[in-house]
Amino acid sequence: MLVTAIIPQKKDPAKRNIFIDGEFAFSLIAQDVLYFKLREGEPIPQETYDTIQDNLIYIQAQDTALHYLGYKMRTEEELRRKLTEKEFAPQVIEKVMDFLCRYGYCDDKAYAKSFVKERLRLKPKGAYALKMELRQKGISEKIAEEVLAETDLNEAEDAARWILKKTRGNLELDEKEKQRLYGFLQRKGYRWDTIREAMALVEAGEV
Repeated sequence: MLVTAIIPQKKDPAKRNIFIDGEFAFSLIAQDVLYFKLREGEPIPQETYDTIQDNLIYIQAQDTALHYLGYKMRTEEELRRKLTEKEFAPQVIEKVMDFLCRYGYCDDKAYAKSFVKERLRLKPKGAYALKMELRQKGISEKIAEEVLAETDLNEAEDAARWILKKTRGNLELDEKEKQRLYGFLQRKGYRWDTIREAMALVEAGEV
């Protein structure tokens, strides 16, 4: 293996991006580059390469992921994206993700449950809209559907509360106002039959 380039990072000038055989391998602080005697145009022993990847780089990536998780729960996709942004090599990212998932630091189903619970508390939406938001967060369709199936959703009552909020209890709407209201509810992810059920609940004074 040949060190083909050692380039200062744009985001962190104290670090150097190391390229081996023309491909990005890892980044090190300048002191470590000197410690491991890495020089452009010179070979890097396999033992040195393995030591750097299995110890320094892996620990750096693990610390980055745990720090990122310290603020709030993250999906697997969000963590992979963060580690990629920090320019860790794919094999290191996979190793870190394996550690995080194995020890429960990253759990997409737990994330999805928490996300749906909070959304329903603050900004109720229909199942379809919730599913789309979860998918945008990187949650798989299978997990999104499982979590929504396990969640006690009362879409008609939630939609009825939106109707009361938007109309302030005045249901004497002209056709244009009704269309605007129905469009709003549909954008919230409520199906047409759910909207009709919600209107019936409001009209009957059951919400």
